Amino acid sequence: MENYDAIVLGAGQSGMPLAKKISKLGLSVALIEKRVIGGTCINDGCSPTKTMVSSARVAHIVSRAADFGTILPHYRIDQRIVKKRKDHIVELFRGGAEKSLRKNESIDILMGSAAFKDSRTIQITSDTGEISFISGTKIFINTGSEPRIPEIEGLADTPYLTSTTIMELEETPEHLLIMGGGYIGLEFAQMFSRFGSKVTIIDRAERLVHKEDEDVCKEISQIFSEEGIDTLFNAEVRKVSYQDGFKLTTETPKGLLDIKGSHLLVATGRIPSSAHLGLENTRVKLTDKGFIQTDDFLQTSEKHIYALGDVAGSAPFTHIAYHDAHIAFQHAFKENAVSKHERLVPYCVFIDPQLGRIGLNEQEAQAKGIPYKTGKFLMKHAGRTLEVDETRGFFKVQVDPESKKILGATILSLDGGEILATLQMAMVGGVTYDTIATLPIAHPTLAESLNNLMGQIE
Repeated sequence: MENYDAIVLGAGQSGMPLAKKISKLGLSVALIEKRVIGGTCINDGCSPTKTMVSSARVAHIVSRAADFGTILPHYRIDQRIVKKRKDHIVELFRGGAEKSLRKNESIDILMGSAAFKDSRTIQITSDTGEISFISGTKIFINTGSEPRIPEIEGLADTPYLTSTTIMELEETPEHLLIMGGGYIGLEFAQMFSRFGSKVTIIDRAERLVHKEDEDVCKEISQIFSEEGIDTLFNAEVRKVSYQDGFKLTTETPKGLLDIKGSHLLVATGRIPSSAHLGLENTRVKLTDKGFIQTDDFLQTSEKHIYALGDVAGSAPFTHIAYHDAHIAFQHAFKENAVSKHERLVPYCVFIDPQLGRIGLNEQEAQAKGIPYKTGKFLMKHAGRTLEVDETRGFFKVQVDPESKKILGATILSLDGGEILATLQMAMVGGVTYDTIATLPIAHPTLAESLNNLMGQIE
């Protein structure tokens, strides 16, 4: 049985950079992957979905071509070409990731399912059933997460779609039903609406993106309504059946309602991929929801075992998984360890306009009793958005009344994620809002609206 200085379970957005970092120290690394190199981001998440979002945006722009003076007699969507383009991007990114790993002689890529035989021994089962064992001085778990499928009567017997399988469609759904109004559901809802599907969202909550401020939720709901997307709130699906189409028996405040559609996307969240790791053979502990318990440095109760990314309950974003690799590496191999609680967590939802957020929003500040002042600037008043006719949404910021530093921001705007990064750097650097208010930002850009935003603070 071969012993490695480090074993990494999962070649995702923590596992890959971590393996490279460790190998640069001259240490031996075994990187175990049961499916494909790249993890969810490259294969099922960020890369393929945002590629398809871009295709849907082109369709949306084409549908508005006359507004810009370009007259088109007709156009059509070819879902097979959309899928082919998506597949090309996935293969390109996956191939690049795998090539960069395989050229590193200190990293052994081992394909198969990994499970702990004991706290230092990993059993690897290949697709053909062949079993082998390796041991490691340090072990890092980056097995990610998977779609959560609720236990609803009849659902398991139907050809429902997940966030992974919906991207394999070669036809445009006539009527797409989406169970769940979270970020994943919203991206696919707008995407397929723009491809030409009738879309209905069924959500248990009382509003979309309920963790955002109420004005953000209202604006997104208005945008979706304008694009013809139907939403049903406070609704619980009780039964699902399929016969030449789906029928969802749904409990609503007004009683039971049957909703019919051609396709069903189950977008009810994700669960950590921890159930089949053999953790019962170690002292590693799980939370009630199946996440691996770690300390502030991603170390488990077994001091030589770390857990990173979704499986450890970190914020479910690629950039956080990547940063987890930095935290675990620093703690395990360097002396200048940093805590996961010391970082700001930005995120961007790739609806159109994009929704980006960092730090506190109003409802969080109020719940925590944190004093704040707020500013808001509507995109319909921004020169750049008027020029490109993308005037939906707004910039919003919360600041500390005394220090004048930024507490948090929500950007619902064209290229919102790009603007968010500017504010993130301002927060890290301690730049005050009054400094930004008078900063000479290049014109005409979207970023210069930050001047106007900071000028609105009261």
